[in-house]
Amino acid sequence: MDKKDSKILSFRPSQFVALVPFVIFIIITISLSFMKAADLNMMIASGIIGLIIGMFFCENKEEYWNVIIEGLGSDVGMTAVLIWLVVGIYGSILKSGKLVEGLVWLSCKLGVKGAAFTVVAFIFSAIFAVATGTGFGTIATMGFILYPAGLLLGSNPAVLGGAILSGAAFGDNLAPVSDTTIISATSQTYKYKEGTAEIGGVVKSRFKYVIVAGIIAAVLFWFFGGSAASTNTESAAKILTEYQNPMGLLLLIPTAVVIWMAVKGNSIFATLSTGTILAIIIGLAAGLFSIADLAMIEDGAVVGAIPDGVAGMTTVSILLMVVVSMGNLLVKSGCMETTVNWLNEKVIKTPRDADIAIFLLSTIFGILIAAINTIANICVSPFVNAIGRKNDLHPYRRADILSTAVCSFPFFVPYGGCVLLLLGTMKSVSSTYPFVQPLDPSSLFFTVFYSWAVWFVTLFACISGWGREFEGKDGERVKQPIKN
Repeated sequence: MDKKDSKILSFRPSQFVALVPFVIFIIITISLSFMKAADLNMMIASGIIGLIIGMFFCENKEEYWNVIIEGLGSDVGMTAVLIWLVVGIYGSILKSGKLVEGLVWLSCKLGVKGAAFTVVAFIFSAIFAVATGTGFGTIATMGFILYPAGLLLGSNPAVLGGAILSGAAFGDNLAPVSDTTIISATSQTYKYKEGTAEIGGVVKSRFKYVIVAGIIAAVLFWFFGGSAASTNTESAAKILTEYQNPMGLLLLIPTAVVIWMAVKGNSIFATLSTGTILAIIIGLAAGLFSIADLAMIEDGAVVGAIPDGVAGMTTVSILLMVVVSMGNLLVKSGCMETTVNWLNEKVIKTPRDADIAIFLLSTIFGILIAAINTIANICVSPFVNAIGRKNDLHPYRRADILSTAVCSFPFFVPYGGCVLLLLGTMKSVSSTYPFVQPLDPSSLFFTVFYSWAVWFVTLFACISGWGREFEGKDGERVKQPIKN
């Protein structure tokens, strides 16, 4: 055990009482999820309540709060928070720059219908999600535009909805600017050197799993995405015409630059800063937005893409800090070490077992906290990190399994936040387009082909050892674990 992880907190009647704050948080969060009332502010409050109650079981209350404060300001938490804030600005600028309208224009030029349009909806949703890093934003935006048009062009309603959800999951899984990617990487620390998994390296490592699942999903959307002949091509064209601007495709340039720089190993902060500045220059030069669209004072308040981007990330950043502080309690009490040691003695006997344990834990948390898969990611990441470090799995490997698992079930279970958001979008759109009939949540369970595919692809990788790598003496990726 590392010196920094040495036990300094004692709980009554045992060290496992350090789980109390975490358990309270999980119970309230799961309850909110099943009641379809996911609220980030209440999640934060439940974490604080859990920490307050946990204090009464700790023998040294002053040190208890010192450990919590240490967790709040940890490198892991602060790195992710700062990245999120920059990402919030970057993604908000891209959304303001008519990137969606550019993708819609391209779909019209392709002249696709039926199953082909369903495939295009998946691809364009994936592109938008990779560019902006927001799964929820992708679902709301693409659902509003592509879903009604796809119905008129002969796409199967449930499969079309599954294509939009799949595209969001694909981007959430792969994008360097995705909260899922950021948390899965920055939560996985090296064992033999300082620091956490590099985001660019994780994206590069994960690509093989994501692209295989994406191809499988595209083929399935091609076979099952059509339902009938186009019902009203003219009406569909009218809907799509309202949201067309080929200049919006110019904002794919900063997207490509961000991905290229990240994969090449550049600092994520340098990467995002370059992408943000490039997006502003291109957007202003092409007339896609004005300075006032980015930030302006209106009725005594600052509004625009930049403050909106920060606001969109503030609450979830605070939640991350609270959860990280709870994780620090588990470490400092010795609870995490004892749990992982038990798993290694009783359950985990081989590297394959470690992979599967991480995969199953991530899946379970994704099912239980399906309201927001980011929260499931945050909650399970300390356990994934501890198991992975104990078994010398490389941080990239841990991050890959964690990310792909939490981008599966949350995107298709009926009570999941993604499904509920798409259904809400359908309901909103139906007031404008009467032919849109909101689907039943269960109808999307088997049509989110990408999320199912990536879950099985990851399971295969865990069982077969495909892509399994260990951490070398200097943090490098090696094929065999170091012999201690």
